[in-house]
Amino acid sequence: MRTELNPSNGARIRAAYTEFLLTHPWEVFLTLTFDRRYFTPRYGISPEKADKDFRRLIRHINEQLEGPRWMSKSTHKGVIWARTQETHADGVLHYHACIYSPSTPIGRALVDELAEWWGRKIGSARVEVPRSVDDVARYLTKHMGDPERAEMDFSYNFLMRR
Repeated sequence: MRTELNPSNGARIRAAYTEFLLTHPWEVFLTLTFDRRYFTPRYGISPEKADKDFRRLIRHINEQLEGPRWMSKSTHKGVIWARTQETHADGVLHYHACIYSPSTPIGRALVDELAEWWGRKIGSARVEVPRSVDDVARYLTKHMGDPERAEMDFSYNFLMRR
């Protein structure tokens, strides 16, 4: 039996990703979808455009927390995030992500504003303070080990010391 097709590999991959994610006390959990007017049956939503939109959201969060010169002000270089890219059954891309700010706590007002910001510019969003960091980590990794269903990405500062 080929090892990459062994179902137990998926469970090990999910467990490893979950453990990796639990290194941060996630403050915000997001589910981000893209407006279907940007979707075409032939091409779907460009992963590059989706990534650019997500990074605009991250920049917005950093500016709200640290001001316009956040990159030079903060020692940790912005919020830390992890993101899973998945597709709906109809092929439309969406993200699940978690965010943590090592220096300035992400307040409830900003959490509420993020859903409105994404909805006004890109699609729809569900933004919430997680009840359980363990549940968030498991949810983000539920399809890991199946590259056709999910991909995971991390902020460049994910491994920086707190």
